[in-house]
Amino acid sequence: MDKEIEILTRLVANHLHLAQFEPLRAVLLALRSRNPDLALAVLQTIVARSGRFQNILWSDSCPSPPLLTYMSTLELLQQFDDNSNASSAWSFDPETLRLRAEFLLLVQHLIDRVSESMRNNFDIQSLEKEALNEGEGYDERAEVLEREKCEELRDVNGGFDECVRVLDRILELGVKRLKPDADVDVDGNGNDIDMSSVEESELVCLKRVILDYADVFDALCWNIQRQVRGWEGFDSGLAETARSEEEGEDLRVLGLIQRSVQLAHLDTIKECLKEGNVDGAVPRIRFLHTDYGVEEAEYRYV
Repeated sequence: MDKEIEILTRLVANHLHLAQFEPLRAVLLALRSRNPDLALAVLQTIVARSGRFQNILWSDSCPSPPLLTYMSTLELLQQFDDNSNASSAWSFDPETLRLRAEFLLLVQHLIDRVSESMRNNFDIQSLEKEALNEGEGYDERAEVLEREKCEELRDVNGGFDECVRVLDRILELGVKRLKPDADVDVDGNGNDIDMSSVEESELVCLKRVILDYADVFDALCWNIQRQVRGWEGFDSGLAETARSEEEGEDLRVLGLIQRSVQLAHLDTIKECLKEGNVDGAVPRIRFLHTDYGVEEAEYRYV
C-alpha cells in the first residue's frame, strides 16, 4: 500500500474511533482523490453496519450510530453522485438508501427524547443520597437503592421504559433494512439481530410519546410513506403484495407504525371534542393522513 494512503487510512480509523465526523469527512475526500475504491468501501461499510463499531468514543457532535450512519450516507451519495457504485452494496436505489438511513436517525431521536424525559423525571442522585445515608451495610443499601429505583421509575415515568423498549425494536428493524442482502441477520459486531416482529398491541404504549413528539412521528410516518411508495399495491399495515415474505413483514410493521400514530391522534381529537375542547382538537388535525392505514370512515366519524 502506498505510504500516503496508509497514513490516510490510519487517520480514518482514528477519527472514526473518536466519532469526529468532519475530520473523517476531510480525510475521506483526500483518500478519494488517491484511491476512490477504498474511500467508497469505507463509507459503504459504515452505512451497512449502521455505524455500529466496537470501542467508539461518541462525541457531542456525533453522539450515536444512527447520526454517524446518516451523515455517512449523505457523504456517500454526494461524493459518488456521478458513480452508480455508491449503492452497489445494496439491492435498492440511492434514494431508498437515504430514506432508510433517515429512518434510523428519526427513531434514535425519539429514543433520545423519551430517555431524556425519563432522566428528568427520575432524580437518581437524590435517591442514592437518601439510600446511602441510611445505616445499613453496603449490600443492604444497594438492595434498597435498586428497589426504590424500580418503584420510582414505575411511578414517575408512567411506561416510558416500555416505550423505549418498543422503539429499540423498531430501531433494530431499521438496522436490518440497511444491511446488504447477505448480512441481514447480523449487527455491526457480528451478533444476531433481534428479528422478532412488532405487533400492533405493543405499539399502544407509544400513544403518550406520539402526542408529546407529534412532529417527529409525523416525519417518521412520511419517511415510511416514501419508502413504500414504490411498492405497487402496498396497503399500509398489510403489505399483501410485497415481493418477498421478509420485505412484506417489514412493510407490515412500518404500516402498523403509521396506523398507530393516526389512531393516537384520532382518539385524542375525539376525547377533546367530547369534552368540548375544540382548541385542543384543532392542532391535531394537521397530523391526520387518510392514506396511513386507517379506514376513511374513522376520519368521517370525527
